[in-house]
Amino acid sequence: MDIEFFVSKAHRYSQARRFSRLPTDFVVHVRSDELRVNDRANDISEAGIGVVTPRPLAPMSLVSLRLELPHGSEAVEMLGRVMWASEHMMGIRFEQTDPRVSDVVSRIRQDYERI
Repeated sequence: MDIEFFVSKAHRYSQARRFSRLPTDFVVHVRSDELRVNDRANDISEAGIGVVTPRPLAPMSLVSLRLELPHGSEAVEMLGRVMWASEHMMGIRFEQTDPRVSDVVSRIRQDYERI
């Protein structure tokens, strides 16, 4: 099945990525040298996360992330890099991999495939 079928209009964008992004909603703590924010994840993949925020950081900023993952998973702390930012959102690439993130992404993907 085409994942775009499950993605709402708010999530329609080019999938020119190695990993497809899946819509989600959970707390993300983003820390940089200049700012600490608690925002919401909009989408996630094995390689990165979209964050809804009123205070996006500049592209290429290195950030520390704490992901309050769904499905009863423990919080995951990792490094990320802001790859793009708009007025109320930013895309962050994970600078390291963590199998807990991959597990949660797999569960989210399975949830959407069941719909």
